[in-house]
Amino acid sequence: MKKLAASVLAVGAIAAIGAAPASAGVDRLAKQDCLQERSEDPLEFEARFGGMGEAAVSRCVRVTKREAKADCKQERRFETAEFELEYGGTDKAALNRCIKDELR
Repeated sequence: MKKLAASVLAVGAIAAIGAAPASAGVDRLAKQDCLQERSEDPLEFEARFGGMGEAAVSRCVRVTKREAKADCKQERRFETAEFELEYGGTDKAALNRCIKDELR
């Protein structure tokens, strides 16, 4: 009975880990990119995103994710075979893999 309970808990833990939103990795990558951009060229960052604080970083993250998603959608539309081969399909998960690649 203890083994059964342990198995159920282990499966639940794995399911909880797998249930993490896919965008969490995308958000983290975009924020890293924005923080790097802010430190490398503060004047351009400030001009483009209206400051240097967290609100500006949040704007940068939104813009960065939007641009990466647009690039991937364009690639998926016009280079479908290559996209499918590289990302394992044309579904939402493949699009998310492409976005992560764009942000790395």
